[in-house]
Amino acid sequence: MRSLYSAIRNGICGFLALLLTASGWLRRSKRRALSGCVITAIYFHEPNRRLFRRCIKWLINHGYTFISGSDLCEILRDGKPFPKGAVWLSFDDAGRELLDAVLPLIREYRIPITLFVPTGIVAGDGRFPWRHGQDSSAQRRLAASVPPSARNGSRDSMTVAEVKQVAIYREVTMGSHTITHPFMARCTDGELRREISESKGALESWTGVAVDCFSYPYGNFDGRERQHLIDFGYQLAATTENAFVTPEVDRYRVPRFSVANNISFPEAVCNMVGVWRHFADVLKKPLERL
Repeated sequence: MRSLYSAIRNGICGFLALLLTASGWLRRSKRRALSGCVITAIYFHEPNRRLFRRCIKWLINHGYTFISGSDLCEILRDGKPFPKGAVWLSFDDAGRELLDAVLPLIREYRIPITLFVPTGIVAGDGRFPWRHGQDSSAQRRLAASVPPSARNGSRDSMTVAEVKQVAIYREVTMGSHTITHPFMARCTDGELRREISESKGALESWTGVAVDCFSYPYGNFDGRERQHLIDFGYQLAATTENAFVTPEVDRYRVPRFSVANNISFPEAVCNMVGVWRHFADVLKKPLERL
């Protein structure tokens, strides 16, 4: 049933994406992306290998310039000119499928990416709580109870050893995605401080490299996080806001366009140039009324 739903959904959305392309909406947004006035930030979770390769080749063929998380930090912090057609790719959650579907391709094409890692999940049983009906407090208890010898079984995330190996790749910049992947607006100040500081410390101890970037789990925050991020030396924090990065953007609220895991390629292109979510929002209210 799920595969049938996905096929129907992707067929409809793929058709709508083709209409957006034919209307010229996509072309206008791409022209802005390549103008040098904005930076395109795109994030994935666990795209399938075929979809990700097609996305990379599309970006290359249309004149985009790939930058790293460190590059973006420097540009926003120091007020440097935006590279023409700059695009920053990032991946949330450190899903294990990235090892086969994504990392060989970014090494093949020599494309820099940022990998945002929830350290407590990686160091624990590797199970994403949102896939298994758990909240972050349950995840903390479960992670603490799992012996190291049992942590390589049925996992959603990479292991610590795999994260250490991936960190060696020159194309990869590591970023923090908290310890337990909580809704940050629900955290106490003490929990916020711990999620932000200890995840950074763990990553730096695993990799031996300074961690400058942070990604808000679920794109959820309420503003209290900013001072903690500054206190612990982060230079950038990424949201899930659907917008281009402009020179005026707050570097602790960097917007990113989302590309879902197993969507059609036309829909993925519309997401990468920032027109899909806007189009979907326009349709949302009429559909809800229906």
